[in-house]
Amino acid sequence: MASKTVEDVLFPGIDVRVEEVNDSSGVLVVEAVSTARPGRCPNCRKQARRVHSTYQRTLDERPLGSRRVIVRLRVRRYFCDRWKCCRTTFVEQVPGLSARYCRSSTGLAGWLRSIAIELGGRPAARLCRRLRLTAGRTRLLRLLTAPAVPDRAPRVLGVDEFAFRKGCTYGTVLVDVEAGRVVDVLPDRTSETFAAWLTEHPGAEIICRDRASAYTKAVREAAPRALEVADRWHLLQNLSAAVERTATSTATACANVPRRRQ
Repeated sequence: MASKTVEDVLFPGIDVRVEEVNDSSGVLVVEAVSTARPGRCPNCRKQARRVHSTYQRTLDERPLGSRRVIVRLRVRRYFCDRWKCCRTTFVEQVPGLSARYCRSSTGLAGWLRSIAIELGGRPAARLCRRLRLTAGRTRLLRLLTAPAVPDRAPRVLGVDEFAFRKGCTYGTVLVDVEAGRVVDVLPDRTSETFAAWLTEHPGAEIICRDRASAYTKAVREAAPRALEVADRWHLLQNLSAAVERTATSTATACANVPRRRQ
């Protein structure tokens, strides 16, 4: 059985050659050189033939045990030989390791994105500090990208309001009820905005909403054939509120009834 190389351990399946590894003060510094095939111009997609120069990039990599890992990657800058292309030179990207304008490896960026999706801003930043990952709240939130909005609305569309800032600004969240995923987020909770969305995204057969009159008006204007239903959460909330008011008023009335003297 063949023994594994340093490249197999640190960069499995990635076209790099490790030249040196230095361990100091809990930080593992890896000197590596790209061995990938000549890259393609990001503008015209023509494969490069001539090397312009080389330079070193510094990337944060996923930690190895309790040690932080920094990769000093030597990459090549190529000429673009297509005369119609507006780009004269470009820098290669190593698939699976580097990306344009990023100071973290693609693997580390994937870790941080997953943490940000699950926890959000500040909680994700606290977890990153425990995991020895260098990432603040702002950086984690920048990694989040909005999913693509489908051309047509889902068959069962859920509509509800939420607060950007409670008591000040509100928005509308649209959900595919059958798939259990968010479809889109609207910047406010007005009937005009929701009606415009329904017009641009037809196809909703059932619209599950709360009792807000603005949403009812939008559905009647933009999707009159859709069936409107109240969602279970708001039905249970309204029922519990009604029961609580009834119980409170009954208890108050009983307390005000004068007692008979024995």
